[in-house]
Amino acid sequence: MLNFDIISFMRGFVLNTVRVRDEDLIVRILTPREVLTLYRFYGARHSYINVGYHIDFIVEESPKATIKRLRNVTQLPFDFMFDLQKMLDFKSFVMLMANHLRDVSRIDGFYYGLLKEISEKIAKRESKRLLIESYVKLLEKEGRLHKENVCFLCEEKIKDKIALARAFLPSHEKCVMSEGFEKEKLNLLFNEKKTLLFDDFEIERLWKIINLGF
Repeated sequence: MLNFDIISFMRGFVLNTVRVRDEDLIVRILTPREVLTLYRFYGARHSYINVGYHIDFIVEESPKATIKRLRNVTQLPFDFMFDLQKMLDFKSFVMLMANHLRDVSRIDGFYYGLLKEISEKIAKRESKRLLIESYVKLLEKEGRLHKENVCFLCEEKIKDKIALARAFLPSHEKCVMSEGFEKEKLNLLFNEKKTLLFDDFEIERLWKIINLGF
């Protein structure tokens, strides 16, 4: 029987990389239908790979190999790639998503579509506001967006400001010992995915909550 390699041409976002054997890499890539774990051999002609990159690539599968190989990587440039702060914010969001999807292989196209939408809009938007709005879309997609204004700890109705815990879980300020947000602002964010009513200080607070983990 002849041994042969199977080659697939694909596109995706780099979720994370792990260095092995000096300069070789294990790379996880989010595509529209799956999360791939591939082996990237080091070589002088290989392009640099970083978390958050949007790439075209080839997957090579061989009967002799225990893990599929990543080859012919081409980075697809972002309009914001020379804006350091936006690149850092986008990378942070991708790293959080990578951890969220750490045990996933087959996947809904929503996640790839969300990163693609962000990458296309972020050049003309304030990055943290866009990422906060995108995170709310993710919570809603997964059925984890709580709009009923009931404290997740004491299960009582929240009458005043709403404090948010990890994953934007609503609570009383006293229950989580944290300053809350006005209901009108959260209602606009949760229902229309808009951060227009939040000031910059509040945006930073929301961003810190997201960074606790998806």
